[in-house]
Amino acid sequence: MKARAGEREVRVDPAATRRFRLTFATALRDYGIYFALAGLVAYFSIAVPQFRSADNGLLILLQVSVIGIISIGMTFTILTAGIDLSVGSLLAVAGMLSGIFAQREPTILNVGIALSLPIVVGIVGGALNGLVIAWAGVNPLIVTLGTLTAYRGFVVWYRVNPIYDLQPYYRVIGQGALVMAVAAGVVLNYTRFGRYVYVVGGNPEAARAAGISVPLMTFSVYVISGFCVGLAALIFTSRLMAAQAISGQGFELQAIAAAVVGGASLFGGRGRISNTIVGALIMGVLFNGLVMLNVPAPVQQMAIGVIIIAAVWLDGMLRQRR
Repeated sequence: MKARAGEREVRVDPAATRRFRLTFATALRDYGIYFALAGLVAYFSIAVPQFRSADNGLLILLQVSVIGIISIGMTFTILTAGIDLSVGSLLAVAGMLSGIFAQREPTILNVGIALSLPIVVGIVGGALNGLVIAWAGVNPLIVTLGTLTAYRGFVVWYRVNPIYDLQPYYRVIGQGALVMAVAAGVVLNYTRFGRYVYVVGGNPEAARAAGISVPLMTFSVYVISGFCVGLAALIFTSRLMAAQAISGQGFELQAIAAAVVGGASLFGGRGRISNTIVGALIMGVLFNGLVMLNVPAPVQQMAIGVIIIAAVWLDGMLRQRR
């Protein structure tokens, strides 16, 4: 292709133009969220001076730690072209059962049960999802929508009244988000299991041809999601020093938003744990800033929906350019 610039003839290489567009699209996909996070921090720092305080920064990190851990598990399911809508309800179940033992006398048995039970409950809940999805062949959206309702109904039926009088030791439980992020990143990037997760999500037929058990891998990622929910439930309940049947409402949307904003494709096969954590930070900063601006809670929920739609739309556009 040729074009004229004054008296000079300029050749435009279509292939080079296409390469530039692909490079720009890749850079936008991989690094755009970092600019988005910086932009949000800059905006709220100017709009609300209190946002810049160290105490508020610590508060954001504490809030993000729970959603961040849940988002890690959500990323595993999304990488296999699945989804887990039950995470918020399962967190409520795990937190409530843990809180019941955390309010009793701090014997070795009660302490051990209080700290381990939410992990066990999370794993069992995730395994139930995985069994139905992997071997019964039911769509993950339908399965986890059903368990979202079932788990929430169970915890409300079991104990609708909150538990507040938890033992002091329960408060000192660590946050764990950074450790979880590093461990998950290592698993996905440097282990055979991680490579299989990407293959199953990106091309399940190729995975079967390579001898990979797609049902087993699918089951495994929902177990991982349940484990992450159990750990998040332990941290969330210990921070509040209370167990409530309403805990975790809306956490599934925040976790999905964190993953897709971080670049995880709902079509499967693409995503990074590090980017998911940045996505969780974006959600945390956004919520914190909106609260400081006195934006009503329903509008905050609307913002999540818009962000999810925009992220999925952008993912679709980038896939077309590949």
